[in-house]
Amino acid sequence: MKVTLKQIADKTGFSISTISRSLTNSSTISKETRDQVHRVASELGYRPSTKKKRQRKKRRTLHFALLSEFRTGEFYASLFCGYRDASCDEEVRISLLSIRDQRAECVKFIQQVQKENSYDGIILFFPSLERSHYERILKTLPKRFPVVSNALIDNPNITTITFDGYNGGRLAAEHLHHLGYRRLGIIEGPVKLPESRFRNNGFVDYIRQHPDLELSWRYRGNYEFHSGLDAFRDFQKKSDLLHNAIPAPALVSKTESSEAKPVNTMMMGENEPLSLPADAVFACNDSMATGFLESAKAAGLQIPGDVAILGYDNLPAGLHRKPQLSSIDTDFRELGVSSIKTLKNKILKQGYKHGTLGFIPVHLIERESTIG
Repeated sequence: MKVTLKQIADKTGFSISTISRSLTNSSTISKETRDQVHRVASELGYRPSTKKKRQRKKRRTLHFALLSEFRTGEFYASLFCGYRDASCDEEVRISLLSIRDQRAECVKFIQQVQKENSYDGIILFFPSLERSHYERILKTLPKRFPVVSNALIDNPNITTITFDGYNGGRLAAEHLHHLGYRRLGIIEGPVKLPESRFRNNGFVDYIRQHPDLELSWRYRGNYEFHSGLDAFRDFQKKSDLLHNAIPAPALVSKTESSEAKPVNTMMMGENEPLSLPADAVFACNDSMATGFLESAKAAGLQIPGDVAILGYDNLPAGLHRKPQLSSIDTDFRELGVSSIKTLKNKILKQGYKHGTLGFIPVHLIERESTIG
């Protein structure tokens, strides 16, 4: 039978409080009293109770969902790998959830995901959505539920973290300008997508701000590889029109500067040159750039001797081309880290507001397709 403090108190004549403090060697009790209490406790066979060490609660790992209409291709693979690395850096879990038709299904799907109550926040990548879609999403979610978008919209009403596409377009034009190209062309992305317009506008604005440059050719694409093939067909067609309209030897570049590269031509026959509509082309993503590059090579053009080509996104496929593709680099890992930190700040209620917009810097990677 377990010996109690009351039994020791009855035996010694001291109060239970004195017994308790004596057994814990409190300095408020004299040495004589402590020694007497310890002796009696030992005689009675008293064993002090051992308190279990309080275990520190393990911190729960935050779990976020990345929602998109996933498609095959290197862009989405690079996006996923970037988020994988970012989740390791930030010590969170990321689950990939796919929606077949983002415009039709996104609101219902997001409502279902939130009701499951298994995620601490949501990251959206729906490039085709508009402001009205996000208004419905925000009404569907609880007021302070953490959500961030990686797709740019006009006048954002949801916290958005995306790449600095406008500066990416400017960097492309600046690079070609510094290399001496003066007649520049562009394969634009879909005009309905704000991110695409930012890239287009950055490139065109730089040209307009430099009188020695000319936007001599443009083609509207849709970000797909075959769009690059179609763009080159248009490029060839414009070459034929130029050839028929103006004798090729009479063509000169817009500037008389000795630094400017000459107007490019390719041979129609043994001695008949065909003038090209631009001597350098910026494609607003790598897929269109590689489509254009492969078509140009098949037509006998030298890259960059006849026409230089520059892409956007710096996907791995550009490294496996001949020549290797110059491109604007987008750091998907940094995109993921910044998005995850934004969600964490929302959870901690630190500086989070709907409608804020943050840009991830982009960088230019020079390779053979522009510098030879």
